[in-house]
Amino acid sequence: MAAIVNGDTAKAQREAREDAMRNCIESQLGAKVTGHTETDMGMVTVDRIMVDADGYVKMKGTPKFTERDGVIVCEIDLEASTQKIAQVGDDVRSQIQNAINADTTGRTNIVVAVSGRDENGNLQNDSNTSTITAYLEDVMRLQGFTAHAPDEIVEYVSGLDFVVRADARKYVRNEMPQANGILRGSLSTVSVKKSGGVWTATVQATFQLVGTVSGEVNSYSEYFTAVDAERILAIDKARRIAAQKSAEEIAKRAAETIQGETRGGVQHTKILIEVAGITDRTGQGERVLNAIKNGSCRVLRSFYDKKDPTTLKVFVDATNAGSLQDIIDNIKAQLPGNLESGDEDSDRRGSARIYLRYRG
Repeated sequence: MAAIVNGDTAKAQREAREDAMRNCIESQLGAKVTGHTETDMGMVTVDRIMVDADGYVKMKGTPKFTERDGVIVCEIDLEASTQKIAQVGDDVRSQIQNAINADTTGRTNIVVAVSGRDENGNLQNDSNTSTITAYLEDVMRLQGFTAHAPDEIVEYVSGLDFVVRADARKYVRNEMPQANGILRGSLSTVSVKKSGGVWTATVQATFQLVGTVSGEVNSYSEYFTAVDAERILAIDKARRIAAQKSAEEIAKRAAETIQGETRGGVQHTKILIEVAGITDRTGQGERVLNAIKNGSCRVLRSFYDKKDPTTLKVFVDATNAGSLQDIIDNIKAQLPGNLESGDEDSDRRGSARIYLRYRG
């Protein structure tokens, strides 16, 4: 089944056919089981099969569509290959396990936090939102990221207003220093109504992928509608469809978003280094610039802050320099005793930043 939204019957027919195929795949896969691990892996498996259903689920004959009370019902004869579907499930489990077991040193670490809200805007985090959080962890792992969802961080982030602000980024950096991205999702139930003996639920999915240092943001927002015989199942189905479609979109852009944070997981492409305390531009300033160059950084542009003439700002390409801490250590090593960590401005946005202070 699928709801007709804004009079678009053709779209409802496509969604009803997809709903039938999902039901068929899940019944053969056994995805509807107790336990988040099996359920979220089942969702990933359904994603994989829905992209290319040929060979897994075959349609016999022509679908029959009927309309009642704003809902399209699709009757379709499907033949599923249980063996092939089970094999995809095993492959997904293996790939996710390999991603979890892999050496995570230097890989991009993302914290995943999803919250649900009822029609009144109240937080409604439950087993369904926990399953979706786990599902998104798996999706990001299969994209090459290292995903985390620690209970205390998820609880903190999902309890905030949707926009991930500087204080939330700072909290995550303090609690999980290796994290350089936050995938924040909100699944808000917009409406739930009963008509013709079935429930129609509409959920707004809003997702935000944010760099913990740069604050670079990639956002996605859309409405999704699902139909089921039971109220809670209609809401859960709408949330799952919303999460699956949103994950597909956000995963496409994830690498580009975190590019401002890291490259290839660890290699920063563009960094702003701020060095305070320079009183002699010819002597101290040149020494600092040479230290940065010799610290595996290529200087792109340098200038002194107009508001604070003792602060030197240097944009660098540090593609081959390693992590932020590696860059800091390399630069300090060029001027031992003269450079120390400076005061960080956690509210600044844009490029990744390193703060240093010159003592000479």
